[in-house]
Amino acid sequence: MPLEIAGRKEWGAVPPKAVTKRAPSDLAGVAIHWFGKPRAAAAHDGCAALLRGVQTTHMAPGGLGAKEGANDIGYNHAVCPHGVAFDLRGFGVQTGANGDARSNRDYAAVVYMAGKGDSLTDPGARVLAELIRMWQAKGAGPLVKPHHFFVRTECPGTELTKWIELQPSPWLRSTPRVVLENETPPWFTDFVHWRLVQGGAPKLRPKSVPKRIPTSTWEALALTERLTDLVGPQQSFLDWVEWRQQGGGRATRPRTFPAKIPKAWVVSLERLEQSFAGEPVEPVTRRKPSEVSPGTTPAKTVVSANTTLLAQPRSTRKALERYMLARKHGVYDDGEVRNIIALYWSASKDAGLDPLLVVSQMVLETGNLTSRWSQPPRRNPAGIGVTGAPGVGISFASWDDAVTAHVGRLLAYAVPKGKESSAAQRRLIDAALKVRPLPDNRRGRAETLEGLAGSWAMDLAYTGKIVRIANEVKAAS
Repeated sequence: MPLEIAGRKEWGAVPPKAVTKRAPSDLAGVAIHWFGKPRAAAAHDGCAALLRGVQTTHMAPGGLGAKEGANDIGYNHAVCPHGVAFDLRGFGVQTGANGDARSNRDYAAVVYMAGKGDSLTDPGARVLAELIRMWQAKGAGPLVKPHHFFVRTECPGTELTKWIELQPSPWLRSTPRVVLENETPPWFTDFVHWRLVQGGAPKLRPKSVPKRIPTSTWEALALTERLTDLVGPQQSFLDWVEWRQQGGGRATRPRTFPAKIPKAWVVSLERLEQSFAGEPVEPVTRRKPSEVSPGTTPAKTVVSANTTLLAQPRSTRKALERYMLARKHGVYDDGEVRNIIALYWSASKDAGLDPLLVVSQMVLETGNLTSRWSQPPRRNPAGIGVTGAPGVGISFASWDDAVTAHVGRLLAYAVPKGKESSAAQRRLIDAALKVRPLPDNRRGRAETLEGLAGSWAMDLAYTGKIVRIANEVKAAS
């Protein structure tokens, strides 16, 4: 009989914050996890509560390494030692549990609901095997890997790892016949390039690659990927470079980094920086906001996640104009763009904010004034009130009103309530928050750019995108 899977309502799941679709046919296989902590429920009537507790932990701030918490419990499915399968994220949804972007994209995640000291029961093993077969029947690749194949962890423990490595594999209904001529297929290079370089996008699948891929080819792909990671440039190295350029905040340090950063990474980053056109980029060092005094930032200092919002201009008005005018800017003519920048320049300086950072945020939010919400009659410069629902958002009658609302709102993020330095700052914030209120717990959340990620926008890469634009403006000045 087909395996019955207990639904989300049966174990009391709360709705996900967001869902990323990922078809089983786009996957290389399944990753196997365990809880480690907590231990298995002593009786089956405790399994639902165990899942609810794990979901709460994953979705809380910091869960699965996300500042605002994960979108949902991390796994696709769970299997308890009593032989019951549970629907978590389910089929067709990308996992968040495997440890890095690539493994989350390429593998489903199934968790055995046990921890250290708990055994793999016969009912649990049978259901695990059947669940793997279901993923493969829906199109997932044949690879089954322990979680520690992707990141530094002991998950899923010794016993489960040995079960995964059994030959023949427990989830195979019969021993596969080895076809020697398929061990090194002529289309293998095309297949590897498609999966590793092009991300396995269905529209880019090479015509030479057959519909059914032999298990040996999937295994060779997995080993190629691991070798690529070892000799670089590996994903964790690229993540480290991006993290460094964004300021290297401890709270945002990805879990995929090794405990001690290899010296080769540091040397490679220095060589990469010196290879870019123009002057070599200075290494980014983490400084406390109090160490950066307004008006003292050197002209050539790189903007980073730790750059303070309250500061004298780090660029020139002309540099901002050159940057924006050199790119498509929607329906606005050059004169209108200059006028918008002039409004931002004046309002930002009056507020004590660095116009470079304010305009860089506007460029990001509006696609350099090309987004639908930035066009007349909306003139919304920073997604204020825009939720993604059709028509939901705030429109402004003029760019004077729009700039006041944007600059005042950003100032509210930079200054805690009651800590305004002048009556002018208080009036500007009051005017902006009449347009759209801001909870008191978000006041002062962004003394530096780093504070905007996860607060102004839920995108944890939000700060890095503003940093990139600001440094592009500086490089062109």
